Amino acid sequence: MRRSIRALRSFAFGTCLALSTVLPAHAGLTNDVPSCYAANKIAAPQVPYDQLMYVLIDQTVLLDATLQKSVLDNVQAMLKPGTKFVIAEFSAFSQGHYLNVLHTGVIERPIPAREEGNVVMTRLRDFHTCMQQQLAYGQRLALTTTAQVLKSGTSSLDQSDILMALKSVSPAVAQERAAHKLVFVVTDGLENSSVTSFYARNAVRHIDPAVELKKAQDNSLFGDFGSARIYVLGAGVMQPATSGSTAVRNGYRDPKTLIDLKQFWSGYFSRSNAQLVEFGEPALLEPLSW
Repeated sequence: MRRSIRALRSFAFGTCLALSTVLPAHAGLTNDVPSCYAANKIAAPQVPYDQLMYVLIDQTVLLDATLQKSVLDNVQAMLKPGTKFVIAEFSAFSQGHYLNVLHTGVIERPIPAREEGNVVMTRLRDFHTCMQQQLAYGQRLALTTTAQVLKSGTSSLDQSDILMALKSVSPAVAQERAAHKLVFVVTDGLENSSVTSFYARNAVRHIDPAVELKKAQDNSLFGDFGSARIYVLGAGVMQPATSGSTAVRNGYRDPKTLIDLKQFWSGYFSRSNAQLVEFGEPALLEPLSW
């Protein structure tokens, strides 16, 4: 009888995972990872997670295989019990593309060891099995979604509203009660919108950080990330031009251009209540960390 009950619970959780691959219209805005506490009828902790990782991917960026692997490796390393993840994509509100939250998931915190004695032994075993399944499922969901967005990157989109996308997601990050918040932005950092453009003649132009920050201020594009840690991967990445100097055609980025770009984004995040921990030009030199 007990074996049958365990099998039923395992089947129920497995069914939840299968059904969740056919997600409802609100997929991405709510938790897409089934709860092990609910599946086993155990009272959930008041704080099911204390870490938030928000992954925001620029659809206009084409990363090579090495950088794509770095994105996936960093995401996977952060997906531990007690973590909420959000996977979102953006470009500009045109050509059928827009800011879109694809999946949200919570990998729940385990029952504290000192409290396990309050749970029926058979139910506790099922819960531990469920938690292992949940971790694997949450990682698979996040990584598969991230990989799909990275592979669909294209240079054919004319605009990239990076500033507007960041401002739009910042309230969701700030409102989270997680003790640790991290935003992983995969982007070239090259704004190309009606507010300003970091391009000139199909190449990256030299920007004046102070002038560009003033434009962001005048257009109310600063956000509030609630003191989140920010990592950027892909800065300065751009497809080689088909004309111009040899350096431009080879996709060369001179140090001054990258220094000014980093200074602008450091200023932007500082004024948006966030800390720019690392600015990958284009690769991260240190892995994501809380």
